[in-house]
Amino acid sequence: MMMNNMTICNYIVGIVGMVLGGLIMSAAAAFPMQFTENGPGPGFWPFSLGCALAVAAVVLLFFTFMKRADLAQQKVNLTTAANKRVYIMMGLVVLFCVFINLLGFYPAAALLIIATMKLMDYHNKKGILLTTVLTLAFIYLVFGVLLHTKMPQSLFLS
Repeated sequence: MMMNNMTICNYIVGIVGMVLGGLIMSAAAAFPMQFTENGPGPGFWPFSLGCALAVAAVVLLFFTFMKRADLAQQKVNLTTAANKRVYIMMGLVVLFCVFINLLGFYPAAALLIIATMKLMDYHNKKGILLTTVLTLAFIYLVFGVLLHTKMPQSLFLS
C-alpha cells in the first residue's frame, strides 16, 4: 500500500500525536502531581510525557506546514519489511497490555522481552534468558523493593 506522500503522513501522525498526548494528559490529571518529600506525585511523569508528545506533534505539524512542498515530493511506502516489523511491535505492545491483566506484570514483561528480542533477530537462547531475568530482577529491585510499587497481578490470582 502506498500513501500519497510524506506531507499527508506527517499531518496524520501529528494529529494522532496531539490527540494521544491530550488523552494521556487528561488521564494523568486524575492523579496528584504535586511534589512532596518523596518526589513528584504519580500523575507528574505521565502528564509530562503526554505534554511532550503533544508538543512534538505540534512541532511536526509546524515543520510539515513549512516544508510541505518538499515533503509532497517524498513518496511513502507502508509495506516495507522494516515497517512490517514496526506493526508487529505495535501488536506486541497491545498484547503486553492485555497480558498484564491476564497473567500479571512479570510474566507479561517476560513474554514481551522474549518476543521483542526474537523480532529483532536475536536468537541466542542463553542471551535471551539472561536479558529477561536481569531485566525483571532490575524492575523488581527498583520498583518492588526500593519504591514499594505493587505491580499488576493476574486476574486469576485476584
